[in-house]
Amino acid sequence: MFMDEKGKLFGKVSIIDVLVVVVILAGIVGAVFAFGKINSGAVLTENKGIVRHDSTLDTLEVTMRLREVRSMTKDAIHIGDEVFAKDTGKYLGTVVSVTSEPAKKIISGFDGRSALATVPEKMDVLMVLHVDGKRTDGGFFTGNNIHLVYGSEMQIITPSIQSTPIIEQIKIVTEE
Repeated sequence: MFMDEKGKLFGKVSIIDVLVVVVILAGIVGAVFAFGKINSGAVLTENKGIVRHDSTLDTLEVTMRLREVRSMTKDAIHIGDEVFAKDTGKYLGTVVSVTSEPAKKIISGFDGRSALATVPEKMDVLMVLHVDGKRTDGGFFTGNNIHLVYGSEMQIITPSIQSTPIIEQIKIVTEE
């Protein structure tokens, strides 16, 4: 009824041509929608992030715990090392302190009791970073708009290690 034996709608327009036009129109509508979201600030871009590049940043002191690592990991972390987020490659901060303590783990016995035991040949490393950032209503953010959350794991890279420490503490060292 609408299509003839050559596959043309109403004997004039190819069904393939109609599909191409529909795909092009959908792409244009999608581009206009995305551009509108970027302009409204709903999408974080470098100049429309939580922490704007033109704002004054504080120095945040961020303590990260690397759990149950070997002594060679601790020895590979140096004061002054630059730390980057592994997933984005963005700069986080600089190591200002490295300490360690014996690694402990809760173990359970066959009788159902549990105890805190030292893990042989392993340690927890506390690495303190100075990070340029801000505290906002939404939490702590670096100058590169990386959200820092208490108790969360963050994959990091330094010049000599790659690890996934837990953020234990965040405090503001200087307020400008």
